[in-house]
Amino acid sequence: MPEKQKPKILPILCDKHGKWKGKLEKYLQTDQKITLLALGNVKFDVLRHIHGRKDIEILKVEARHMKKREKGTGLKVTVRKRRQPKPPKNE
Repeated sequence: MPEKQKPKILPILCDKHGKWKGKLEKYLQTDQKITLLALGNVKFDVLRHIHGRKDIEILKVEARHMKKREKGTGLKVTVRKRRQPKPPKNE
């Protein structure tokens, strides 16, 4: 029997230069789940960007302290493109 493969989750490492925003736009076109990883103050930029977009659905948010304290708190956000509801049929 062929095994069902888990859908691939595409990772993006977010940096302070904002290059991750272009990757996010590209990956949103594929209708797959995307995981955004951020450290330090970049996590606030990531949350602000995602929260401001109405076409992105947040599936899961995780935050944790890194083993090396100088890295601070890490953020892991899983998102996907929000699906448009189908219009009701008029019969």
